[in-house]
Amino acid sequence: MNIRLQDVSVIINGTSRYNGNQYDTVHVETLLVMDEPIPSEETWYVPNGNSVPPEVLNFFKISGIDMNPKKASTILAGTEDIQTESEEGNLQGVIEDSARFMLRAILKKAPLTPISGSPNTYLLSYDYKIYPINNSSDYEFTIRVPFDGLKIAENGGRVQLSIITPIGAQIDESLTKGIDENGQEISELVVPVSNVNRQIVSFAYQIDPDFTVRYRY
Repeated sequence: MNIRLQDVSVIINGTSRYNGNQYDTVHVETLLVMDEPIPSEETWYVPNGNSVPPEVLNFFKISGIDMNPKKASTILAGTEDIQTESEEGNLQGVIEDSARFMLRAILKKAPLTPISGSPNTYLLSYDYKIYPINNSSDYEFTIRVPFDGLKIAENGGRVQLSIITPIGAQIDESLTKGIDENGQEISELVVPVSNVNRQIVSFAYQIDPDFTVRYRY
């Protein structure tokens, strides 16, 4: 399924300033413009918004699993052999499969919403929490686009990302970046919005990038 455009808008609210530095909340809105209709049976799993124990988040890092939206048909793919892997002493395989089951437990199914009068155009939104790095005042938001199971159309497809950071947050531009499929860095644009004491970070690209925004209070 090819994307003509994936436009991701993110609002990070600095709830950590009022809850004892426990977490910030993230709201993600995604506009998808496809080159053909997405079958109605296709759905994605997105974060359910519940708190995630730090031990689980650390386990995800060890296993290389992220909390980006996952296609329903692939989220548990390859986990059916976890018992065999355990019996054969394949620890890495058991870790990866266990992480997928844990991930499924904190995600919810979220069908795409078709936009009336706009062929092949859909909306997907979700909310979740991000947590301080090593109990500091540093936070990191990461996302991969396009989402699992989608790819950018070769003839002019585009992804773009706009992140509104929390009130009073300072962007660490040395750690804020996009990375393309070849490991090359994608430049971000950081624009202060002085009258509300926020900053907007934006990226745009045309092939499978990962994006990271690091900020601190």
